[in-house]
Formats: sequence, C-alpha cells, structure tokens
Amino acid sequence: MDPSTPTAIPAGAHALFGPPGRWSLEPVATWLMTQGRHVTEPRAFLGALVEQLDAANARVDRIRISSSTLHPQLAALGVSWSRGEGVQLWSGEHGVQLTDAFRGSPMEHLQQHHRLLHQSVSEQPLNDEHPIWQDLRAAGMRDYVALPMWMGSGRQNAMTVATRNPAGFDDDDIARFTALANLLAPLVELMVGRRTTLGLLETFVGKRIGERILQGQVKRGDGETISAAFWYSDLRGFTALSETLPTDQLLKLLNDYFEYCAAAAASRGGEILQFIGDAILIVFEITEPQRSRQVCAAALDAAIDAFDSIAVVNNRRRRSRQPVIEFGLGLHLGTVTHANVGAPDRLAFNVIGPAVNMTARIQSLTKELQIPLLMSSDFAQQVTNPVLSVGHHAMRGIGHSQELFRLRPE
Repeated sequence: MDPSTPTAIPAGAHALFGPPGRWSLEPVATWLMTQGRHVTEPRAFLGALVEQLDAANARVDRIRISSSTLHPQLAALGVSWSRGEGVQLWSGEHGVQLTDAFRGSPMEHLQQHHRLLHQSVSEQPLNDEHPIWQDLRAAGMRDYVALPMWMGSGRQNAMTVATRNPAGFDDDDIARFTALANLLAPLVELMVGRRTTLGLLETFVGKRIGERILQGQVKRGDGETISAAFWYSDLRGFTALSETLPTDQLLKLLNDYFEYCAAAAASRGGEILQFIGDAILIVFEITEPQRSRQVCAAALDAAIDAFDSIAVVNNRRRRSRQPVIEFGLGLHLGTVTHANVGAPDRLAFNVIGPAVNMTARIQSLTKELQIPLLMSSDFAQQVTNPVLSVGHHAMRGIGHSQELFRLRPE
C-alpha cells in the first residue's frame, strides 16, 4: 500500500451524516454494522445495500465492487448492480490488465495513482475516450466516481458509483462514498477471503473435500463410508516420455490428458479425488442405492467422452508431429471409506478400501490385454451398453480372479 494513501475518512467528513436536507450515511452504516455483516452471499449483500442507499436517497443508479483474488484462473472477482438490470457477479481472468478494456480505464487510474477519480459523463462522445464512458452514457449515467478500497492486508480493491441525476455528485456525496468504501472494506475482505479459500480448496483438493474442510471435518480420522463408481486411468509410456520430451511439451501433454478427462467426468457428476503421478482417481458418488445404474451410466459415458475428446487432441498432435496421448481406464463399483488420514501435522483426505485397489488393478490390465477401457463385472451389470466378457483374470493383491468386460465393438 502507498504509505501516503489515507485509509481513514478524509477531511470534510463533518458532513458524513448530514447536512440537513441531504442524504445521510448513518442508517446505511448502522445496517452494515448490524444486519448487513451477516449477509455473506455477494449478490444478496449488494442487493440489500442498494435498498439501504435508496432508502437514504443516495441517488445511486449503478454500483460496482471489485477485488483482486488469489485463484489459479481468476485475477479479480466482483459484483455489480444497475437500476433496471439487477445484481450480477463478474470475474476477470489473469492477463486482464494487459487488455484494452483495462488500459486507460478508471481501474488503471486507481492502480497507478491510489486516489479517487470523479468524472462527469459527457453527453457527447469525446475523442479517444475509453469504452466505459460509452457504456455509462448509453445507460443514461451523468456522473461517476471510482474509489480505492483498502483491505486490512494492504491490498487495494475498488468501489465505483454512478448516477443518472443531472446534478451529479457534490463534495458531500464524495465524502459519504469514501466513508462507505471504508465501511465496506472489512466486510468485502471477509467475503472475498471465503470465496478465495473455497476456490483454492476446490482447485487443489476438489469441491467435495473443500466443502467438508470448511464444514469442520479437519481432524485426523474424520471420515465417512461412501458407495460410488470409480474411475482409475493411467497414461501409457509416461516414463519414456518424461525422459525424451522437453519439459514444456511434457507438461502440455500431461495437462491435456488431465483436462479432458476431468471435463468429461465433471459434466456427469464425477469428481477427481487424486492425481497420482500421471494417474487419475475419479469418484462418481452414489447417494441413493436406486441411483446405481444412473451413476454407472454417467461414469461410462464420461469415459467414452474422454477417449473421444482426446482422439481429437491426438489428431492435432499428429499434425504437429507431437507424441499422442494414450491411456488405459478401469471402471468399478464399490464401497470405500473416505477419511482424513496422515501425520498429525500433515493430513489428506483419501479413499480407503478394496474397491479402489480393484479399480487400479483393472486399469493395469488394460495394457496387458491391449484394451483401453475395462470394467468389472459389478460395474458391467449396471449399464445398458452392449459389453463383452474378456474372461477371468488374476490380479495382484486380489484374492481370486475377476471377470472383466469391455464395450462391444460397433
């Protein structure tokens, strides 16, 4: 944070809750410190805040709150409201600061100068004006203020307000909006912090486990028994590829494989539990016994989709003379314990039980049998796709041979 930037309410704040005949921030501030701080969903919060500003006669027709965030895909998150359009969430991907939408914008001004920007919206377009002024003019706005919002961490975020009132905003309005930004900062920081935490948890440990962690299942031994269809897939020839491919090409191949498998599974209710080197363990939970057939069908459809999607990727890779992506995939149905295990100071949620081992062993046989997709008898009995038995096979660590199935060739 720029040490010269004031974080307290600036001079002129004697008019914060007045003067008579003008709007007062006092009821808005009272709401924020009582009821408002309990509204943790961003859209609901901004909608309720607008109601308070309207009741105070603040003459605001557009308000936008934006915050930078720590997220693998997103650089910024925000929520905006416009009269007649309602509340919307928005996000900005990494690299947004290099785009024309950011260059020359009020957000760039705040980032560079760390002070508010107050500008009327001209009735006629100006030469080389930023597109935001065109958008504001088209929406009937006549005045606009962008204010820095300082977080406790020292990070600068932003709040912008606009009005259709021809009189625009005066100095007293600016003082109140500056105070409002100060009042909002800690509440916004809490909301963004929770959103960031959840986003990071979902990215690194998955949505299901992330929710369990936030619900308090953090002690070693916390766990539950789940029934599920399991997917275990593994790349072919990864060791050789890792020894011959440049690092950037190896990572691109690995990430393409992960991405298309994950997308196929996620669209059908599957969730990645673990990346194990170049292998993927995915679970399709069966929350009700009567849904076994439906879940297994979804898992099989996801597997077929993954192979089809990667076949398209491989066509592109062949044209560019890159090694293709080949993998084997095993499907099984069973019950496991999903538990928090590990050392006292280093824990991880894991799935424990014979069903996981069985799925991994099925996958290992895809290489030996030269059949990329195999499924257990228990799984095959649940699906309506035509299947063929490939016989009984012994598996390491499994007490007796198991009959495996493949899809019937068309």
